[in-house]
Amino acid sequence: MADPHIKSEMDWLDYVSVILYRLGFVLAAPSIALLPWQTAYPAQQLCFVAATMCASSLHIYMKPYRLTLQGATWVGLLCAMLGFPLIGLGGCFITLGGLCFKEYFCFKVPGLPAQPLLLAALWFALALDAGPIAQILAGISALLFLVVSIAKWRMPLHFDIGDKSKYEV
Repeated sequence: MADPHIKSEMDWLDYVSVILYRLGFVLAAPSIALLPWQTAYPAQQLCFVAATMCASSLHIYMKPYRLTLQGATWVGLLCAMLGFPLIGLGGCFITLGGLCFKEYFCFKVPGLPAQPLLLAALWFALALDAGPIAQILAGISALLFLVVSIAKWRMPLHFDIGDKSKYEV
């Protein structure tokens, strides 16, 4: 989590992790948008990649929250590998939705508190094969991912790191 007023010294790993984290949000936007359309574009797999990029590189001071969001992605990936991709997608949605919620409290990006609910509704719409509803929810969710992506890339990289001394290891 970040304290924008604090500029901790960043090493190369900090730069890589912040860039990976932000690219995860960028990748989430088109992947989520295309999920209900059943295109040749591997949207579901790229949602897993986006969630993994964010989960592997997130910066949250409190260890229990960090491990919960990371664990949701890893359990989701395991479910997908075991033949339960829709359940796995739910794990990715937990991570991505939770991170959007966190980003709202860190940086006040508008609309983000709704993202976890939108992703939950999208998951149910996909599970129930409610095509038009899933398409609308995916479009709104993708738009919010685009908004957070643009907002994140407009910020200096050190905003994502915050005060390194506050991280629970």
